[in-house]
Order: sequence, then C-alpha cells, then structure tokens
Amino acid sequence: MINLIFKTKESYNVSPNSLLPINNDYNYKGSNCCFGALSKTNVFIGENNSGKSRFLRNLFETEFSAICDEQIDRFLSETGNYAFNSGEIEKLKSKITQFNRIYESNGRDAAPYGYGGNDFFSKLKKHSISCSKTDRFYFPIIRGTKDYQTVINKKLETFISQSPIQNKDSINHYISLLNLEAQGLESFDVYNEIIKHEYFRDDKSLGENILTGGKLYKEIKSMLLGEESQRKTIEDFQIFLRDTFFSDYDKVQLIPNEQKKVLYVKIGKDERAIYNWGDGTQQLIIILFSLFKHKDEQNKLFFIEEPELYLHPGVLRKFIEVINSDIFKNHQYFITTHSNIVLDTSADNVSMSIFKFKKVKDATKNNGKPFLIEQCNNGDVSLLNELGVRNSSVFLSNCSIWVEGITDRLYLKHYLKLYVEHLNKEDPSKKEYRENIDYTFIEYGGSNLVHFNFGEDDISDSINAKYINSKIFLIADNDNTEEGTDKAIRKARLREQLGENFYELTVKEIENLITQETLRKVLIVQNPKKEKEINKAFDVKYDFEHESLGEFVDLLFTNDEIKKYAAESGTIKNKLAFCKTVIEVTKDYDDLSDEAKKLTEKVYTFIKKNNEI
Repeated sequence: MINLIFKTKESYNVSPNSLLPINNDYNYKGSNCCFGALSKTNVFIGENNSGKSRFLRNLFETEFSAICDEQIDRFLSETGNYAFNSGEIEKLKSKITQFNRIYESNGRDAAPYGYGGNDFFSKLKKHSISCSKTDRFYFPIIRGTKDYQTVINKKLETFISQSPIQNKDSINHYISLLNLEAQGLESFDVYNEIIKHEYFRDDKSLGENILTGGKLYKEIKSMLLGEESQRKTIEDFQIFLRDTFFSDYDKVQLIPNEQKKVLYVKIGKDERAIYNWGDGTQQLIIILFSLFKHKDEQNKLFFIEEPELYLHPGVLRKFIEVINSDIFKNHQYFITTHSNIVLDTSADNVSMSIFKFKKVKDATKNNGKPFLIEQCNNGDVSLLNELGVRNSSVFLSNCSIWVEGITDRLYLKHYLKLYVEHLNKEDPSKKEYRENIDYTFIEYGGSNLVHFNFGEDDISDSINAKYINSKIFLIADNDNTEEGTDKAIRKARLREQLGENFYELTVKEIENLITQETLRKVLIVQNPKKEKEINKAFDVKYDFEHESLGEFVDLLFTNDEIKKYAAESGTIKNKLAFCKTVIEVTKDYDDLSDEAKKLTEKVYTFIKKNNEI
C-alpha cells in the first residue's frame, strides 16, 4: 500500500530539485510537500463544495509518485541523519512529519543542493514507485446502466424516416448515429462520455478507467467467450456476489442477452435486464465486478465517489467491510462520502485514514489557498459535525447489556472473549463484537434499577431506558428472592416489559457462577502459602450456588488458615480483586460452569442479533 504521495519538480537526477504540492488550490495542514499518511482506505469528508471530489479527481488524473509502506521506514532511516539529532526522530511518531522534517532540512530549489539534498532525491528515487494512470480506476457519482439504447434506436428510426434530410446538422447527426449503430450500441457508454467531457476533456485516455457500468454487457460477454481463466473469474464473481450480498438465494448469474445487447442479471429465480434491478443492486455489481476482476493484481488504486448513494446503511457497512477484506488485499481506495456509516467502519478492523476538507472564507489565512485539508483521528467528534450528525441521529451503541456493577461487566467481557475463542476453533469467521460500538455495558447499581422504566409508557418520575438505548438485555442477580416480596414483584414487571431479554441468574450473585475448581485456584493465588490447606478443604464437592460466597469461604477455613473473605452482608468483601483473579485463572471456555456458559451464549446471541444487517 502506498503511504505518501508526492510530485518532483524535475527528474530525480536534476539538481537543484524540489517537491511540488499535489494540488496548488489545497493547503494540506501539516505538509506542503506530500500527501499522506495513507491507509488501505482513505476517506474524504466535508460539506458540499468543500473541494473533496475535485481533489479526488485530481489524484486520479495527475502524474505522481509514492512511497509504499514497505519502503517508508527504510527511506526515513537512510535520510534521517541529515535532519535529526541523535534520538530526535523517535519523538516524531508520524511518518509524514518525519518526511517533511527531513525534506525541509535538505533545503529547496532556491540554491544548489549540497550532498544532503542530492542524497535525499537519490534515496527518494530508490525507495519510491511511479503510480501509473493505467492502475487507477474512477467510479463517478453518475453510474448505472439505464436503457438508453431504446432511446437511441428510436432516434435513429426518426432520422431514417425523414426524407429529405433538411440541413448539414441533420446530416452530421444522421451519420454519427449510423456509425454508432454499425459499431454496436454495446460499445457506447453515454455516462462515460459525460464524465470525460465534464471533468477529463484534456486527457481522453482516461476514459477506459472511468467505470460507470455502461460497458458491462460487452466486457462480461467477452470474458465468458474468452480464456478459461476469464470464464473462471465470472464464475467466482457470481459465487462471491451470492455468498456476500444475496445469501438468501441459491444463485446469482450474469447473462449477456445477445438479442437485446444487454446484460441480464438473475438472482434466485428472478431474471431481468440489469437496468431493471434497483439502483443499489446495480451499483454493487458495477463496483464490485471491477474490484473482483483486478483482485489478484498489485498496486491498483480505486477512486470512489459517494458509495452510499442508493445503498441501504446496513448494505453500505457490509460493502465497506467487504472491500477492505482479504479478498481485495491488493487494492487501495480513495473515497468521498457524506455518510457516518463509512466512518463507523473505521472503528472495526479496517485500516482507514480520514481527511477533512473545508473551503476557507479568507484564503490569506490559509497560505493563499481556497481549500484546507486536515487529517483527523478516527474518533474525532468534529467529523460527525462535518456530516451534520447529532447524537439524536443515531442510537449510539447498537445494543446495551445492563448489569448490576463493575464486576458483572468484567466477568461477562472475559466470558464473551473466551466464547469467541471457543467458536473460532471450529469456525475462524466467528466475530468478536466490539464493546462501545456493537454493544455497551450499563451498570445500574443494584437497587437503582427502580428508577428506570423499561416499558413503552413514559412515567414522569422514572427514567425511560429506551432513550438511552432501545435494544436492552438486562441481567439481575437471583439474591434468593422470595415470592411475593417487592423485589420479586419488580422482577416480574421487568420480565413482562423485556420478555426474553430479561435474564435472572439461577445463582445468588454472579460470583456464584464460578466452578469449585476456579474457586480453589483463586484462593491459592490469593493465599499462596496456604495451598496445602486449600487443596485439602476442596477434596469434598460443595454446592455454593445459593450461598453468600464470602461467608461460605470463611466457614471452610477456621483458625485463620487463610484471610477472611466475607463482607458484612456475607458476600465477597473485595469483589474487584476477587474478580480479577477469577479472570486470571480462567483461561478457557471449558473452565466455565454450565450456568456461566448458558448466560454467555445468551448474551452473545443477543449482541449478534442486533448487529446483523
């Protein structure tokens, strides 16, 4: 993957030399001599007319060079001694900051370079690559395969029926339409022509790499009639589409209709011309086909304008995750967007750099340039402000797990981790969901639960929990609750309001879920000099599910054989330290009790359900 993009004023061997801005209209905050630091996916966000699409198109059509991830550290190491004192480079963690510092220290083209300057550019030549235009592909906003062929055919018929043709313009139009008919309408991509005329009229050679979908029929037909490897690519792509986006159907097929010169798409039993499918389905096929066709090729750059158009938010999230998966490990992306869904995926296992674009009111305060680019951290809240997203626009975490206190949360986090590891032994694709994004814990503090309302009605003297998060799974201790008590009545109400999303432990407290073997290990870790006495005490099998665990332990050991564990209420006195030791000694899912497994699987299923597309 390329890490930094730059342009040189002269060839590498000319002195003096210098680096040029990627685009003279943009002030890239933090660097005036290169653009980076780049990731697999590079997202451009900003208001309308902030210059992000213009910059994207400029990258697509401009000659530039780049340093890749594999070479950047070597380049910095070999050139850093001209810019840094001993140990100073370690203070600058950003590679782009180091690059700028090294370049600034070697001077510019105002005077001939000394050895340092010449060495800088010789090392730059050694470690950089030239990014060929043929390796870049642009997906414009106008994309789709509309039925323009019928319109052109009718226009042809109208001209042919005219007798005589009245003027020179009519004759020229007539001839052009005849040529078009002779070449075959499948060779004509009206959207491609529009984009070339609007944005790239000075470089017609870029047309083949502007991907609008207008030539899908011709291209897929050619591949299906081509070599075995090409036919295999189409076959694999159809399977990929089905498995990734249309898993409810038995097959997806791409069928060039020779009679109508149109690509037909069959999903399940439904077969129709591609332009008669929904815009979102067309878009997935158009973009993903090009990505898939080049998936085994190195150093391909894809420039995608607003992929969120026509796509359901859930499908958009899936799309971003898929294009960043190992299937497309050789690709790198530059994306413009107005969607917070695209940003949301940056918190997942997606390598993403985010660049915020702004049109400035006073260019004199921006190095004389009308646009500002600023690289942001993935968690920068200002990014949501740029997209107009408010807290009320989203439901925060996708679901919430309500627990009594901090140790309940820590136990469950660890149990979930062990459960995913257990699942991955058989199926490595099982997902470990992200706390604070896919789900979040809320500690309600035991008796404070009475202040919350989990029903549909708003009660004036209570807090309606659905406004905190609408997807709730609530776990309550059993506490040996007796029938008819206020606590039993409250639990019955919760069970009525939350249904299967209310879970009452079968044991007194969450600490009681541990096995006898785990308890033995915990006591040994916390009383290392009393291992013999502890092992002897645990020769007998005990049932402590409904016991106050601290009191139970203290009754096992008399005469101060080990330290005291019971709080005044009989529960564990230092719950946090006890919990941390339980986590330390519980290393495998099979170490959990059956009840702990049941709870963990219930929680995982709840999280999974509320994170599925």
